[in-house]
Amino acid sequence: MRQLVFVGRLIFGAWMLANGAGYFFSLWPLPSGHEPLAIQLLAALVHSRLLDVVMAIELITGALILAGFFVPVALCVVMPVSTCALYWVLLNHQPLSAILGLAGFALNGFLMLAYLEYYRGALQRHALMVGESPAGRMSWDSLFVNLNGRTSRGQFAAALITFLAVVALYVYLAVGPTGRNAQWCLLALLFPGIILHARRLHDMGHTAWLLLVPGGLMVVAFAIWLRFLSLGVQLDAAVPLLAIVVAAGFALWGCMGRGQVDANSYGTPLAN
Repeated sequence: MRQLVFVGRLIFGAWMLANGAGYFFSLWPLPSGHEPLAIQLLAALVHSRLLDVVMAIELITGALILAGFFVPVALCVVMPVSTCALYWVLLNHQPLSAILGLAGFALNGFLMLAYLEYYRGALQRHALMVGESPAGRMSWDSLFVNLNGRTSRGQFAAALITFLAVVALYVYLAVGPTGRNAQWCLLALLFPGIILHARRLHDMGHTAWLLLVPGGLMVVAFAIWLRFLSLGVQLDAAVPLLAIVVAAGFALWGCMGRGQVDANSYGTPLAN
């Protein structure tokens, strides 16, 4: 098996290196394609100069794979190129080029499977941050989906910054021509926001039912923003502002309040 991987690595590395060198040194003509879609795709790659990037990737990764340096990462980097090449040859409807494209894709995949042990960390469902232990793991599920748990003050603050950055992005989008759609996206963000604050309230020893206040105000505010509800000119302006102030107050409370989870532990489920 080791000899097979070695031979496959030499073939694939030389293949990628030759492709890149042949393009940059004009050793052979660039295929133009036979089918309209294939011709259009290749023309777009050429005119956008993206084909230069593709060939540079093949040249560099081919040299690394052939020399045996950083082989796992080189295989990973070149895999999107192998996938796009396979897509192009399938569009081109030429049997020989289709076979070559499929062979390149399969060889790339085979070599990645051979080096699977190097990718195991990247294939974890919940990746650890630098310096974290599995017990102190931060993940999307733990922070924004799973209600039955607690979140420490430090982890809440870090997650809140990320959450507010996403909210700010959609607020920015809401100002543009797609504003109504962006406001619907903001409404969808209520769920992870409530889960994040509920877990923090659990850690501080309070019931999550308190979030009915900011959550209810936010729902009413969105109904006003989306023009499904009107309480009059003054209340239409006052209620959304009140909702933002109350939500900000709960967020500040979560950042300042004392919790029960130790700073080095995370996601301790609530006792029954």
